[in-house]
Amino acid sequence: MQFADDEEKIPLSPFTRSGGLIARIEEPFNDKISFYKTNLVKCLPLHKDKIRYPIKLEMENCFPNFESEVELLKPRLVFLLGKQVASFVANKVSAEEVDLNDKFRFKSFAHNDILFVPIHHPSYILVYKRKFIDDYARGIHSFLKALRVKRTKVYA
Repeated sequence: MQFADDEEKIPLSPFTRSGGLIARIEEPFNDKISFYKTNLVKCLPLHKDKIRYPIKLEMENCFPNFESEVELLKPRLVFLLGKQVASFVANKVSAEEVDLNDKFRFKSFAHNDILFVPIHHPSYILVYKRKFIDDYARGIHSFLKALRVKRTKVYA
């Protein structure tokens, strides 16, 4: 795929549709909670010039980069974007099953002092669940607000 000079090439950039949705969701929490989000695969997986889900081999090849970034950045909260990525990471770091429901009630799992949160990929929401964008955002906001309350109780 070729990009025009004015097209954004950075994955999840706020100037892309998916990145813009993420930025809108993150905005109320930017100064309150620090977190990391990942597609796991940094390249743009394409099939006949259309974006596709990453395949297991691509995720396997990119996983060491993810591990290095987590080691370097030491996030306490990691959002796993999309069922394929969430399931892959869950299988690598724990025995947790990933369930992304249509009610947008997100469940997390912990490993090595990191809380992993599988969420729907924003591109999935934009393409297949467009009518539910606000519900998706509210689900993530509810999760983050509950997390802040739990952390307040733990550290108070």
